Amino acid sequence: MEIRFAPEEEIAPKLLLGEYNESFIHSAEDLSCYAEEGGVCLGGINAFRLDTLLMVDRLWVDESQRGKGLGRRLLTAVEEKGRTQGAKLAELNTFGFQAPDFYEKMGYRLFGKLDPAVGEWGHYFYVKDL
Repeated sequence: MEIRFAPEEEIAPKLLLGEYNESFIHSAEDLSCYAEEGGVCLGGINAFRLDTLLMVDRLWVDESQRGKGLGRRLLTAVEEKGRTQGAKLAELNTFGFQAPDFYEKMGYRLFGKLDPAVGEWGHYFYVKDL
């Protein structure tokens, strides 16, 4: 048996894992969204719901928009959409050089950490009741 690292275009192993997961996860949806103005993306969030769990994968806000509430609006929109679809919990992770304080202000509570994890930076895991 050979172990290979598949290029992005080779999705067969991902599909098989998805089929296996579907026997346990009965409802899933991509909840990713973004904000744009004049055809320029100013921020976005990659998130999805698996039954009652909302998983936030990435949140990005353009530097010109930071501190103006866009991150809050994006995260709130995803949480509300997940909640209307039955999500009870939201889960995410972030690095110390990203935005742990932001997530705590948004009501997320730390449930795990690796410190340090990447160079001198910690990796933090958060959860929030929806």
